[in-house]
Amino acid sequence: MSLLTIVQDTCALVGIEVPTSVVSSNDDTYTQMVYLAQFEGDELSRTFKWRQQKVSADFTGDGVTRLWDLPADFDRFTTEARRASSILLGLQGPVSDDEFLDAQVRGFNPTIPYWRLFGDNIETTPAVASGQQIKFEYVSSYWVADNTGTVKARYTADSDVALIPERLITLGVVWRWKRAKGLDYAEEMRTYQTEKLRQQHVDGGTPRLRLSEGRDYFHPYMKNAYVVNT
Repeated sequence: MSLLTIVQDTCALVGIEVPTSVVSSNDDTYTQMVYLAQFEGDELSRTFKWRQQKVSADFTGDGVTRLWDLPADFDRFTTEARRASSILLGLQGPVSDDEFLDAQVRGFNPTIPYWRLFGDNIETTPAVASGQQIKFEYVSSYWVADNTGTVKARYTADSDVALIPERLITLGVVWRWKRAKGLDYAEEMRTYQTEKLRQQHVDGGTPRLRLSEGRDYFHPYMKNAYVVNT
């Protein structure tokens, strides 16, 4: 599928003429549907961690640098645990600004560095040891890909594809368009919500219940309610 097929399917479902192009179209209806597809994709990307939006990143300490740039497409971390491969433990954090500044003022240098988000950076105290690799995963804000595979945040061409299930975007555009036109959209919204739950279940995996409390030795950063099947 693509942006074009999303709009074409939407038009077929709501009973209006199916276009052959949309981004370059001067038709207000098709322009509105492009904006609705963008809005729907933005909403879905912010409310669920779709697996194709998950990205791995890392940096290697040099014993001096304390501020590390976040990736340009960084939206949020996938998990609270950032692991340091040399000691197999996460950095301590994120700590509050008060804790972070207090450690700096007192000259306190924890064996496992503290970290916090500061602007568009990860800041640590003390500096990460030279050669120590810090790895983390994050959710990318880029959920659209062009025909070369380059990812981006917005639709700009008919051939652009979504990293989010496009059937779900189509169903979202249908009920949002009907709502915008003052039409009854209750059934379309129910269909969308059902499909959304199904797609999230398929995309994210099924959690399995853990009966034991406390920290799992093999999954030390997992919540004690469950671990995720892999």
